[in-house]
Amino acid sequence: MASLFECEVRYKIENIKEFEGKIKKMGAKLLYPYEFTDYYYGPKDKNWDLVRENLRIREWKEPKNPTTIYFVKNEVVSIGNVRFKRALYPQGKVPLFSGKLKVCKSLIDDLGFKKLFTVKKEKATFWELPQGFKTVLEYIRGIGWWGELEFKGENPAFAKKEIERALKILGIKKENVSYKTVSAIFSEKIKR
Repeated sequence: MASLFECEVRYKIENIKEFEGKIKKMGAKLLYPYEFTDYYYGPKDKNWDLVRENLRIREWKEPKNPTTIYFVKNEVVSIGNVRFKRALYPQGKVPLFSGKLKVCKSLIDDLGFKKLFTVKKEKATFWELPQGFKTVLEYIRGIGWWGELEFKGENPAFAKKEIERALKILGIKKENVSYKTVSAIFSEKIKR
């Protein structure tokens, strides 16, 4: 869903069948299904704040896309009572290299990074709603069903309004919304 200086939140989905049924009744159109595995890495000599920095290899299962190393740097933006993450590079996820998984892993090892964990996104779907926004629904092995909303972030105040509007339309409870990255949410879960 990459957009310019992407601003996004994630939301926990308590009942996927009910939620899918709800967005279909709202006129949501399925754009495509997808599935991939992300291999997360970090520096050997320090710990990154996974909300703010991420280095990963994305290996696609569906659709067929190149296996790519991505780097992401974010800031957390708080406007009023809304917090979201905002990418600090215009592309959001900056592609560093594409090639075979083995070569990507070797390159990251040679650069001095250590493997942190693996996140698998399965049964994922990308939806467009007639109310003027898109969302994804993803089963993330180990943490369950999550959705994501993402808006252009050149103007964070505008992105905040769009996030609030979309959450209201979708009927997402405030306690189910997180500004954190998947890697941070996953890491917190496996540390418990």
